[in-house]
Amino acid sequence: MSRPTTIDLKDFRQPVVTSLGIILGFLLGFLGQWVTEESFALKGLGDMLTFIGSIVGALLLFTALFRMLSPSVLPEHALGMYRSVLRLYLAGVIVPLSCILISAFL
Repeated sequence: MSRPTTIDLKDFRQPVVTSLGIILGFLLGFLGQWVTEESFALKGLGDMLTFIGSIVGALLLFTALFRMLSPSVLPEHALGMYRSVLRLYLAGVIVPLSCILISAFL
């Protein structure tokens, strides 16, 4: 079975943008609620790791969203672009989650 060399990006764009919006909403909501607390302070290594991991994850997800919404992608380059966006997307989810999990044990 051979792999396709081109894809129709419009079939993938809407679900990726929707899921990026949901994940970014939760991540920014978490950060927004955390940093607006009166007692907010980065007191230890765990807090720093969570904060930096969340910021890096949000930046990765915003980059993936920007690349997914770029309108001018030639059909022969769509598969490669989708794969790079998928890597950014997965990194944007894995980085904050792993930082939060690691900080729980510090």
